Amino acid sequence: MVSYRLNGQVISLELPDATKKEMDFSRTSFFAADPGRQLPAPSEILALSSDAHQIAQPKPVIIEDLNLVVKFGPYVTAAEALNPWMIRHVFHEKVPVPEVFGWRVDGQGFGFIYMELIRGLTVSDCYSTLTDAEKQAIADQLREILDTLRQLRQDPADQFVGSITRQHLFDYVLQCQPRSGPFLSVEAFNDWFALLHQLRFEHRYEDPNRCLLPDAGDITFTHADLNRGNIILSSRSPLRITLVDFSHTKMNGALTLLIAFLTQSLMFS
Repeated sequence: MVSYRLNGQVISLELPDATKKEMDFSRTSFFAADPGRQLPAPSEILALSSDAHQIAQPKPVIIEDLNLVVKFGPYVTAAEALNPWMIRHVFHEKVPVPEVFGWRVDGQGFGFIYMELIRGLTVSDCYSTLTDAEKQAIADQLREILDTLRQLRQDPADQFVGSITRQHLFDYVLQCQPRSGPFLSVEAFNDWFALLHQLRFEHRYEDPNRCLLPDAGDITFTHADLNRGNIILSSRSPLRITLVDFSHTKMNGALTLLIAFLTQSLMFS
């Protein structure tokens, strides 16, 4: 059981076990539509894929008649599935995310996340056709969504910077760095971040810019990889967006929040 603070109130949540290789969320719409229905096996998904063993991040497989999309690959983890699962349980319709039906991990170590198919174009695909008013509406919805996400705080007695499963940081910008985290404070995260560019050196020095990283920032829940490709325009009239790709969603300190705010302000310029 994990305790969080939301708008000053304590909420408790039992997170699914991310170490399991197979998980079905039996109360979701996928299973409710047909109680005997089963999620396609990983072997079936691989057979439907055109690039499963050609690139590290293969395209998700879409199965229209099941209203299903499956994200999979060697870097796909159960933690990524837990993020939208938790968001729906905590925020319900306030934060639009796909419904997660379950996950699998096959013998090759590939992760498979089974999710609701959100129909629509990504903002990246349709950006050139958007009016200024539509761009502003998207930015306004993003601001409201991020403000809502960041209302979720950790128990003050049990804080950390990292993924909700207390694993290392998953940010794609850190994929070529040694695995690190979770960190027990913003200060510990900043100390590590300031040393990143020196990790390859035998002799290290005190970075004169370390003092520019504030250690007093709050740790809040956020989506740290908001870009046009991760935002689906699920409806244009009325305009409505849905967030996807939660591999970089986590409890973050002030530095990454600043980056996220900058990304938000620059995205639709």
